[in-house]
Amino acid sequence: MAPEGTKELGGLFLILGSQEVNLADYTREASDRWLRVTPQDTWSSTLSRVRIARQEALESTLEAIRTSGFPDRGSSFARLLDSCGIQNKSDVVLAGIQYMRSVEREGHTQPREIKSLIEETGKWAKRSVQKWNISLYIGRMLEGGPGGGGPFLEYPRRRPRKNGYVVLTEAGRDHLDKLSLNR
Repeated sequence: MAPEGTKELGGLFLILGSQEVNLADYTREASDRWLRVTPQDTWSSTLSRVRIARQEALESTLEAIRTSGFPDRGSSFARLLDSCGIQNKSDVVLAGIQYMRSVEREGHTQPREIKSLIEETGKWAKRSVQKWNISLYIGRMLEGGPGGGGPFLEYPRRRPRKNGYVVLTEAGRDHLDKLSLNR
């Protein structure tokens, strides 16, 4: 612990696009609660107090993010689908994979995570999306795209040949580009 009267040398910031959220206030609140430990407190009561302070700080941070206008992933993905005219289930799955790889920088995405992203758009009923067979769509896009344009997906080198690792091929990216031009 730093001696009384010293100033903090660092800061904790979360940069979301062009928005900068200062997290120091929220972490300080958790530290202040930690410092109020009394000699009568037990390990369990102190641990509980720290857990509550941490949860409140996390909730305050998330609220600051929400009020900053930073879009959640569901609405961002929905707007992208709408603006590019992507509507067919297989195209939505292909776009979802590209979104997870490109925007969220995911290197491994289970089909259930793609379903979750699609559900978060609010464009389809959750019950409807649960019936989508994402693995079947992935399998078909690994075999080849419509019109003999080559496969839309492939397994990256030095990765397991599992659906969670697939990436778009040049033909897959071209297909999404064509859809956005033909809307």
